Amino acid sequence: MVALLVLLCTLTWMRSALYENMMLLWQDTVKKSPNKARPHNNLGYVLKDKGNLDEALKHLERSIQINPEYPEALNNLATIYSIQGRKMDALALLQKAVALGPELIDARYNLALLCYQLGLVEDAKREYTIILQRWPYRDEAVFSRQMLFMIQAEDRRR
Repeated sequence: MVALLVLLCTLTWMRSALYENMMLLWQDTVKKSPNKARPHNNLGYVLKDKGNLDEALKHLERSIQINPEYPEALNNLATIYSIQGRKMDALALLQKAVALGPELIDARYNLALLCYQLGLVEDAKREYTIILQRWPYRDEAVFSRQMLFMIQAEDRRR
C-alpha cells in the first residue's frame, strides 16, 4: 500500500512539472490528443508568443483543419498572417472569427486594428464602437476610444 502511495505521489509530482511550463504542457497535450483543435491552438498561441511563428503556424492551421469554426484559432492564425503581411487572408479569418464568436473581444479588436490599417475606416469605426459598448471597462475600450477620436480628427481635416 505504501509503495502504491509513493508511486502515485511520484507520478503526480512528475505531471505537475508540466503545468509550470505552458510550452511543455501543450506539447504533451498535443502528443496525447493529436486530433483535438484546442491543444493545437493553445500550443500555437504559446509558440507565437515565443516568436516561433513557423511552428505556431503549423499548429494553428492544424487546429482549424480539425475545427474550421474555432474562433480563437482563427483569431490566432490571423495574427500570424498579419505579421507575415498577409493582410487580406488575416481579414477574412478575423471576419469569420467575429461572426462565429461575436463576444470574442480579441478577434473584434484585431479586426478593428486591421480594418484601420487597410483603410477600411468605416468598418474600423463600427468595430471600435462595438468594443466600447460591450466592454467599456476593458483596456481594449480605452484604445478604441482613442482610435475613434483620432479617426474623427482625421475626418474633420478632410
